[in-house]
Amino acid sequence: MRSVVSDPRAPATPVREPFVRRALPGVAGPALVVVAVLFAMRGFVFRNFLSDQHPDILAFWLPRWCFLGHSLKAGHVPLWNPLQFAGSPFAADPQSGWLYAPVMGLFSTLGCATALRMFIVVQPILAGLGLYWFLRTEGLHRVAATAGALSLAMLIATSNVGLSLPFDATLAWTPYVLVGGSRYLRARSLPARLGWLALGAFAWGEIASAHMSHGLAMASLTVAIFLVARCVWQVRRGELSPLHAAALVAGFAGFLVLSNAAIFVPRLSLLDRSSLRGGYAAIGGAAARASGLVQSPLAPTGVWSGWPLALGAAPGAYAGAVILLAVPAAIRARQRFVTAAFGVTGAVSYVLTLNALVGAQWFRSFALNLPFGDVYLHNVNRLRYLLLLVVPVLGALGIQGFLERPPPVKRALAWVGAGVALWLVVPVAVGAHPVRFVLLAIAAAAAVPALAWLGRHRRAGLVVVVVLTLELVGSAAYSQSYDGGTVFLGLEPNTLGANLIPQPLRWPRVSLDAYTRAGPIALRIEASPSRYFTWDPPEAYIDKGYLYEQGRSTWPALENARGMLFGLPDSMGYSPVQLTRYWSWIRAVNPTPVFYNASVLHHPTVQDLQMLGVRYFIAPRSDVPPVPASPLVREGRYVLYAVRDATSLVTATTGWRLVPDGAAALRAVTDTTFDPTGPVVLQGVHGLGVGGRGAAPRISWSEPSPEHLRIEVSSKEPAVVLVRNSFDPDWSASVDGGPAVKALAADYLLQAVPIAAGRHVVDLRYRDPKIGEGLLASAIVWGLFGAVLLVVAARRRPRRRGMPAPA
Repeated sequence: MRSVVSDPRAPATPVREPFVRRALPGVAGPALVVVAVLFAMRGFVFRNFLSDQHPDILAFWLPRWCFLGHSLKAGHVPLWNPLQFAGSPFAADPQSGWLYAPVMGLFSTLGCATALRMFIVVQPILAGLGLYWFLRTEGLHRVAATAGALSLAMLIATSNVGLSLPFDATLAWTPYVLVGGSRYLRARSLPARLGWLALGAFAWGEIASAHMSHGLAMASLTVAIFLVARCVWQVRRGELSPLHAAALVAGFAGFLVLSNAAIFVPRLSLLDRSSLRGGYAAIGGAAARASGLVQSPLAPTGVWSGWPLALGAAPGAYAGAVILLAVPAAIRARQRFVTAAFGVTGAVSYVLTLNALVGAQWFRSFALNLPFGDVYLHNVNRLRYLLLLVVPVLGALGIQGFLERPPPVKRALAWVGAGVALWLVVPVAVGAHPVRFVLLAIAAAAAVPALAWLGRHRRAGLVVVVVLTLELVGSAAYSQSYDGGTVFLGLEPNTLGANLIPQPLRWPRVSLDAYTRAGPIALRIEASPSRYFTWDPPEAYIDKGYLYEQGRSTWPALENARGMLFGLPDSMGYSPVQLTRYWSWIRAVNPTPVFYNASVLHHPTVQDLQMLGVRYFIAPRSDVPPVPASPLVREGRYVLYAVRDATSLVTATTGWRLVPDGAAALRAVTDTTFDPTGPVVLQGVHGLGVGGRGAAPRISWSEPSPEHLRIEVSSKEPAVVLVRNSFDPDWSASVDGGPAVKALAADYLLQAVPIAAGRHVVDLRYRDPKIGEGLLASAIVWGLFGAVLLVVAARRRPRRRGMPAPA
């Protein structure tokens, strides 16, 4: 038997740790973010319930994205929505969800209710994971990155910010744009640079799809400031020349815009022919005076100056003591350019919300003279959402500063003490409700020693993460159990009390099984589909309609677009984007003001309902309908009526009269003597002749799709086919298979097609060429991008093999 003697001079064979042990530190932080959010939002995850805490959840996002999902499942791109506003463009609407990847993916594969619940949960998870990735990209320790990511995710998941879906998307996707931009600037090879450019462009496009106004502006501001800061840092280190840095940033910005042409081209085209054509300033100016609108869509004032202190209050958007107390130490981190970038971003967002600035007339005039300045003044308090990203980043940088350069304990306590003074002592001293800061005070007792010893003991980092996790989970439980009234910080001035701090996200209580189940009224309309109108006083007289009336007792009235869930066409609706003629007519026939994004008739008349082709009228049992109608079915406290003398969606007449322009047409159709069943009012039409008074044409029609009406008409005289859908120039008609011509504007807000005497088949189709043009432009940009990437990769492959590159 031979003995084996090892050579002490031979190099030791390294012991390879098991894969799980090696992978665990890298996945622990992201996994913690996911688990914490699932706990905080378990009411959405495991129960088929939604919340009506934010009015847009039930009244806007659920019905619209359901419509999108149903269309995509059927293999159909929904260009036109026949279920609101007597018809309106859909895919081109900035908030339709078209080309918004999470919405299209979830709503085309899951049921509507499940899809929206999962979407609400996915947003904070995306935000947390994205911020973790970004912070690790910038060299932060896993402990610091985990703390920042967890704070951002739970700020969303424990407050009603989690229901502000466009701003959730801004917070969720901005970190991915930052990752793409950062790695793009640092890439050492062209293929890598192009790959990171693609990530940034995709994420930026998702923000544009989610909120092509404040959200996109806030994300772009954050990314721009960061890229400038990183370029300055890299130039000072000699990694880039100033010219090269400027060229890289310009290329990044240009590609972001060009690659997302599919998003911008159709949306900007629709905005140009919508109620927002002149911007919020125009709606608050001449349009307001013409319609009697008393609530300007421009914010008259800013926000009270103490609003950032709310991030230390509970219940609500609580950032965590560990993060808040570490914020002052952010300047100690080696990544000072990141500190500077986010410090500037936070300062800009704070200053631009202050009432002292926003309320100053000189500043308002200056802002309104800037491109999209009216968008900023529309709702300045939305800039507060940026602090939900800035504070976790600065807190994570503060933790990093303690980790990489541990100060003496006394100095560490001084840094942490500055955080205690800023977030706890100051607000309580100036009059905030102490009860709102109890959680912060309790958590600070554990966070102070944990931060002070951070970097000096091996397990101190784990202690910091555990303390932060426990306090944020406690904040989530507090928010869910809170059943009191509105939460105030105690520092809000009476005049600005409407600018509330983020409220706690309450336990979801709207049963989706009940909400998405058709009742007797919906079933009756489904049996013989036609357009309906809801009149529900006293809310009918409110300028925003029924937006805040979402209790279960009101569901039978199919208010707030609930009819869309069952495919029932409503004549009213709620959206900031409405076709100009429809929007103007609604305000012209109302004797009292209607808010800019609402559609409601306070005192409906037979004339109004005939104009819109309304057949069904829903009203409370306790109120007599203001129009002649016959009861059909009762449900709860509502009755469904059939409108007497209702008009069909499609009619034809041999009588018409011509007017010179839209103003004259609007005056004609709002005159008390106007008869919607009489001669059609046509504007700006030449060569049509004078309408006769012959026998009414015979007509029948079908609707193969929302974008296609086929009409068969027989008339002994020249006639006009009237379609009671909202007028849009992208509707065109072909008669007997002939060339397509634009539909005419009739009765100011409706559509018409003139025909000669005889039997004809009219095909009325809606085509939005801007959808195709945008898709083509993006396809060309991405195609060229892919070609360049393939060429560059092919040229680099031989070099990696040690072969000379091809000539």
